[in-house]
Amino acid sequence: MIAPPLLVKPPRRVTPALLLSVWLGLLLFSTVAEAQETTAPGLPAEQTVGGQKLFLNGTATRTVWGFEVYRIGLFLARPSHDEKAIIGTDRDAKRVHIIMLRGVSKDRFTGTVQESIDLNFTPEEKAKFAGELATFLGFFHEGTDLKSGSEVILDFVPGQGMVALLDGTAVGTIPGDDFYHAILRLWIATPLQKSIKDGLLGNVS
Repeated sequence: MIAPPLLVKPPRRVTPALLLSVWLGLLLFSTVAEAQETTAPGLPAEQTVGGQKLFLNGTATRTVWGFEVYRIGLFLARPSHDEKAIIGTDRDAKRVHIIMLRGVSKDRFTGTVQESIDLNFTPEEKAKFAGELATFLGFFHEGTDLKSGSEVILDFVPGQGMVALLDGTAVGTIPGDDFYHAILRLWIATPLQKSIKDGLLGNVS
């Protein structure tokens, strides 16, 4: 008896749509795996800046496409839900503490900061703070890429101004009171993500 021929399923034709589907699947898998593996230490309830004890006013998490990018906390001498008072009249020490939850290139981080500045500064304010803005953006653009677990701290020290730290090392100071409090708008005035403002001001139910 002659054996019947083996039935062999013809190979699936590789189309551009199929290649794109496979590539997106691999990209999503690698991104989800990275998100599951990255961790960050929690923010403490109290910190000290310029000899003044500060308390955690609120926290929030920046997300992009559902993936967590960083955790941020705002520390104040007295708890407050009023962004106008924090920005306009409160001149006690302050701290913005960011903990990266995944790696971000310095160019990407700087670009996001610039985007937020464009939302919160008028053309006149950009001209007024041109030197300070260039220095501030330089803290990030001239540094290294941020890794998961990297910590960015922006302190307001009365009598000194803004003191920026990366992973515990001071990277620069910008004198004066006004610029620091203008930069606070990036998170508690018109942030790229509304939940950041709500979280930092303690308005999350």
